[in-house]
Amino acid sequence: MEETACNEEPTWPHLAEEQQPPLAAPSPEAPSRRLSRRRLFGLAGGGLGAAGLLAGGIALEQLWQRSQTSDPQANQLIGHLLRRAGFGAGPQELALYRSLGFAGAVDRLLHYQQVADDEMEQRLAALNLDLDRPPDQQRWWLLRMAWTQRPLLEKMTLFWHGVLTSSFRKVGGPRFYRRMIIQNQFLREHAFDSFDNILLGITSDPAMLFYLDLTKSTRSAPNENYARELMELFTIGLGHYSQRDVTEGAAALSGWHVRGFSSYYNPASHSDRIKHFLGHSGNLDYRDVIAILADHPATPWFLARKLFSFFVYENPSQEDLQPLVTAYQQSKHNIGAVMRALLLSPQFSSARAYRSRLKSPVEFAVGAYRALGLQDDGGLLPQYTTLMGQTVFDPPNVAGWPGDKVSAFWLNSGTWMTRLNYVDLLLRRGLGRRSTRPFDLQSLIEKNRLASPENFVDYFTAFLLDGQLADERRDQLVSYLTSPATGPQESVTFANGKSYPLSRVRGTLYLLLASPEYQLN
Repeated sequence: MEETACNEEPTWPHLAEEQQPPLAAPSPEAPSRRLSRRRLFGLAGGGLGAAGLLAGGIALEQLWQRSQTSDPQANQLIGHLLRRAGFGAGPQELALYRSLGFAGAVDRLLHYQQVADDEMEQRLAALNLDLDRPPDQQRWWLLRMAWTQRPLLEKMTLFWHGVLTSSFRKVGGPRFYRRMIIQNQFLREHAFDSFDNILLGITSDPAMLFYLDLTKSTRSAPNENYARELMELFTIGLGHYSQRDVTEGAAALSGWHVRGFSSYYNPASHSDRIKHFLGHSGNLDYRDVIAILADHPATPWFLARKLFSFFVYENPSQEDLQPLVTAYQQSKHNIGAVMRALLLSPQFSSARAYRSRLKSPVEFAVGAYRALGLQDDGGLLPQYTTLMGQTVFDPPNVAGWPGDKVSAFWLNSGTWMTRLNYVDLLLRRGLGRRSTRPFDLQSLIEKNRLASPENFVDYFTAFLLDGQLADERRDQLVSYLTSPATGPQESVTFANGKSYPLSRVRGTLYLLLASPEYQLN
């Protein structure tokens, strides 16, 4: 994990002089001096790396504990839920979920079928994206995450994509890139299904069959790749199987073939000898392998650890995982039941979980786009998530993204600067590839009747940072917004009639989105 020494002030890309960070309020006894950017961001001594940001979680945890003492259904808890079980939210969406209470919000997220998503589908269709091309595939999915009214469904699809991995780089060549969309739709449609059905479906998925070489299996020479990864990475983990189980499992899984965008099972090409797999013997086939693995005593613990680490916090204890394991066992392996147990667990709502993980590139990029309610075509979204270190439909290998397990892997000095560039781009011109649309701050101020710089900072702090901003930091941002700017300036007028330089108003929002707290999920 790369970290930056931070002996020098960082360069802020694309930020003009009049947009530099806040100045300290001048003191009558001393001349005005520029406030350290690092001090403003709360990064003194911590560097720009992940360790510095996560260390700041101690103070955030203390804030969380205070907020929980006074009101367990406050903004912080719903904001936390929508970040972890989605991609964050803007003010209207937060208000909707807050009105339901925490348990009601969880119900809405899990019962996504009751929430219409027609508008998103219509907007995506209007873009006329070519789903045979990886860049358009990536844009299609990232915009789904940004526009959906079913955020947990998309977050679960992203989770499964990082576990049951495939990549467009190995699906049979450009003519078959669409196999990744077919797999993506399967993961979405079965995100909360029984684990048995998910495994059965992914075993017969055309992209997976090609990616892990199951199409190369013959009855006389079974290919072992899928059998090995199915056990090691998808179900029971290392230490619970032997090489003999790999060999026997591969024989049992033989018989699958791909034709175009569909797959089929041919019993004639299946090895019909007696196999001995994980203590079971017989003329086993793929259905037997999946049933044995889904019911293996190690599977619920293995899967619970992956889910808990992704949605709650890293390094969970056996006690943390037990409710998820129990839900798995008592529900006939139903993932919806497991997720309900996870989201309603005390651990999910605990101080330890609050902003304990760094946002992945997808969570950061989609979250900012979604929270601000941007309406452009998102043409640059795939480019920036890739530069930040995460390309959807192209995990680095069959083990998925390391950051899904240990979120500190998502951030280094290079990806940090890319995040700052992304925020600047988002506010200055938007993410449209063919047309630019700066974020319209004047319309937002008028619509929400923001009367002052203080109201402006509080408005965005409420949904970007759960309202958690130290008084000193708030004062610094207000001081920056109200300080003079150099050169000719467009202005923004607040409801009280006072106008301030557009660069200062926009720069204030930039600083909130670039803050350490906003990098944490």
